[in-house]
Amino acid sequence: MPLDYDWIVAGAAQSLPKQLAWFFMNFAEPQFYAGILSGLGVILGGIVAWLRWRDGKPTRFALCGNPVLFPWVLAAQLASLALTLFVFGRFGSYFTDGADWVATFIPVAGAPPAVILLCGPGWRQLFAGSVLGGLFCAPTAVWLNLHVAAPLGLPSVVASVIAMAVTGAVICPVCAALFGVAAPPAQKPAAAGRGVAWRVKRMLADFSEAQFYGNETASLFLLGGVLLETALCAGHGVYGTGLVPAILLSQFTGSAVGIFLYGERLADGYATFIPVVSVGPACVLFYGGGLLPALFAGILGGILGGPTAQMIRGKLPCGVHPTVANVTAMAVCTTLVTAAMDLLPCFSRVPNLA
Repeated sequence: MPLDYDWIVAGAAQSLPKQLAWFFMNFAEPQFYAGILSGLGVILGGIVAWLRWRDGKPTRFALCGNPVLFPWVLAAQLASLALTLFVFGRFGSYFTDGADWVATFIPVAGAPPAVILLCGPGWRQLFAGSVLGGLFCAPTAVWLNLHVAAPLGLPSVVASVIAMAVTGAVICPVCAALFGVAAPPAQKPAAAGRGVAWRVKRMLADFSEAQFYGNETASLFLLGGVLLETALCAGHGVYGTGLVPAILLSQFTGSAVGIFLYGERLADGYATFIPVVSVGPACVLFYGGGLLPALFAGILGGILGGPTAQMIRGKLPCGVHPTVANVTAMAVCTTLVTAAMDLLPCFSRVPNLA
């Protein structure tokens, strides 16, 4: 049927409607949903959260750290993704030989929006970050997947997040040297009132952190989109695998564990969202959609994610956005957890998914 993932991907290079669908699906790729409605949902949710801020309505977690940055972050994502898809459409055969999947989503969650958060809003920052990210992020991921992740038997997400780290570690300092570090200060979450409601909203906000939104409204629209598209067609989201329930279980588990353990440190930038967009869903795809893989990966990811990112963050040089530490931690944690699961007899890889 028209919403099937395989139907959308098949012949997309020759179909403008399918290309448009793929464009918006990229916005939900960081969470492994890869769905049209979830991709549109997170964009619409970000816009709604920004309009609420413009109207002076309260929000628990500030959009993009500071809502004034949101239009520029979204513009950087749209521009860099459009350039990425254009480059792959015209020249993809030169660097995708042997690849059955291309991580075109990386500019959405990588260097282009990070440049805006680091250097502040502006047309020059937008242009430089979007062009550099659009040209180099996805090809780097393809090469790493073919020559590093696949030969080592690692999930493709490891190649994707290493590509984000490498390109971010290069593009961010270049832009910082050109434009300076001048972003408005982030609005830290209030320390008071951290009860059950606060933790639930924080858990929701984790679901849109990969897009740099980090806002509960944006996340609700994202999750609403994935639930709706799954109800309409079970073969649409998560690459048509039907693993949406297991993915969601692993993500909520990972975020809940991280917030339970490290909630008091969120004001210091603790990245409790790491298992939501790496360890949990990657291991579900690798080891199947059972209850045990989802819970095991979610719990270990929640324990390891925040401290690993914080340790790496302390080693970053000036001019590098903290997202480089976060995505590096995703690669480290996913590698460690998959290695642990490979050693345990209760887990076995699912070839068609891995």
